[in-house]
Amino acid sequence: MNENDERQLQKIREKIAQMKSREKVIIARDRQRQRKARTRCLIQIGAIAEKYYDCEGIEPKEFEKMLKEKFEKSIDIIW
Repeated sequence: MNENDERQLQKIREKIAQMKSREKVIIARDRQRQRKARTRCLIQIGAIAEKYYDCEGIEPKEFEKMLKEKFEKSIDIIW
């Protein structure tokens, strides 16, 4: 392999490394966007639940217990 071929190969390898780095940045940005969207959705759902179940200031464990009880009662009614 001559010197010119070696330089071309090195340039190609550098471009591949740059593209892999860009790919990682894009994937990380997308993951962060998805996490933020999910967090926003969870907050909105929590706010709606708080509004309709009148549970402002209740601890998450207590809220979970309350929801479970209500769900189980509704299942009993259906059956």
